[in-house]
Amino acid sequence: MLFNKYYNAKLLLSAEYLVLNGAAALAVPLKFGQRLQVSENSLGFVTWQSVAHDGSTWFSGEYKPENFDIIQSSNPDIALHPQRLMRAARKLNNSFLSGCNGCRVISTLNYPLPWGLGSSSTLIAAVAGWAGIDPFALHFEVSKGSAYDIACAISNGPILYSLKNEIPSFHRVEFAPSFADKLFFVYQGKKQDSAEGITKYRHRNSVPDMKIVDAVSELTQKMLKATTLNEFELGMREHEIIISKMLLTASLRDTVFFDLPGEVKSLGAWGGDFCMLTWNDDIDLLPAYLKSKGLETWFNFSDIVL
Repeated sequence: MLFNKYYNAKLLLSAEYLVLNGAAALAVPLKFGQRLQVSENSLGFVTWQSVAHDGSTWFSGEYKPENFDIIQSSNPDIALHPQRLMRAARKLNNSFLSGCNGCRVISTLNYPLPWGLGSSSTLIAAVAGWAGIDPFALHFEVSKGSAYDIACAISNGPILYSLKNEIPSFHRVEFAPSFADKLFFVYQGKKQDSAEGITKYRHRNSVPDMKIVDAVSELTQKMLKATTLNEFELGMREHEIIISKMLLTASLRDTVFFDLPGEVKSLGAWGGDFCMLTWNDDIDLLPAYLKSKGLETWFNFSDIVL
């Protein structure tokens, strides 16, 4: 085996969008993730197989090792992503797969792809590991995101992350709230395109308001250091108000969860993927409440956060 390593999926709990402008963000790596395995073959080309959480193959392709041209694939559009990563890796390390007689690449997710927890970022980190290059350098070659998800992919617990002058900075923090039993992550049933969300945000906010950036950084600290559920909920509520005004978009509290006995906060690109909510009623009532909203996939904080 030439390479065999696992990378963590992620959730961004604060500073969505504004992390791009230098705001301090609280992010958590998850117990979900992706493994990349690379072994030699003598076929003369790179075979790529993407495996879903249920063991099924959702993509397969073959690439020329000298330039990563696509020989054949099960999906021409999806085939462009591994190609782009391998070409960027070669740009950063010109000895990557040089003189290669062929290899077999298998990437395996342990959660459903539509959840949007970082299938792209874990793959970037994995290819960087395989190529022996800086995962952040590879990220910025292929993405316009903040790279907080790369930090989560390689971290073993919650982190504070910031991006200033295009330089990522992060460190491990203790974030195991005493009220974790009342904190939940709910899948909203639709995959949101993070790249599209970032593009729209940058277009609308080409010159960031640093007062807002600083205010969100303070809310990140408030949420991180909260010792009671009420403190944490106040941070969630203030954060939602700020982002809602900035995006000119109604918050989840004002739309879907208007009758929630707790607070709710969007995560990542607004409008899809997961949200975070608190529940201040009998826990046995939560499944029925979420089902009434058409939501059936949810996790307690302790179930999925590393």
